[in-house]
Amino acid sequence: MRTKHSVSPKQDTGWGVIYRLNDLFKEIEVLAPAGKYDEWNFKLDRIFSNLCYRNKLKVIKDKEKKIIDIKFDEEPYNIKEFLDKKILQAKAKLSQAKRNTPIEVEPTKNKDYVIAKKELYKAIFLKEIWLRKYMYDLDLYLKEVEYNPATAMFGD
Repeated sequence: MRTKHSVSPKQDTGWGVIYRLNDLFKEIEVLAPAGKYDEWNFKLDRIFSNLCYRNKLKVIKDKEKKIIDIKFDEEPYNIKEFLDKKILQAKAKLSQAKRNTPIEVEPTKNKDYVIAKKELYKAIFLKEIWLRKYMYDLDLYLKEVEYNPATAMFGD
C-alpha cells in the first residue's frame, strides 16, 4: 500500500504522459502508412494536448475582471498553429485538385492531385517530427543509446 509520501508526483506524471504518448504513437504508425491523413493529424493533436500541461495560459480579462479569452502564451503553440495552417493549405490544394479531376479519371492519375497529396503528407510529417523533437526537449522521449555488441560482452 502506498502512503501519501511514497509517491513522487513529478515522476508519476511523467511516466503517465510517456505511456499515453507511446500509445498514441503506436496508432500513428498504422494511420500514416495507410494514408489516413485526417486521423493521423488528429492523433498528433492529441499528442500535443498531452504535452501542453506545462505551458502557460494567458487569461485576458475586461475592465470588470471577467474572462474574455484564454490563449496559449508560449512558442510551442505558435509553432503548432503555423504547422496546422500548412496542413490546411495542403488540404485545400488536394480538394481543388480532386474537384478539377474529370469524373472519368481516377484522382491518383491526376498529376496535380498526386502533388497535392504529397504536400499534405509532407506537412503532417513535419508536424510529427516537430512533436517528436518537442517531446525530446521536454525530456519525454526515450534516450538514444548506441548499441555496441562488444560492450555487451566485455563492458565499456
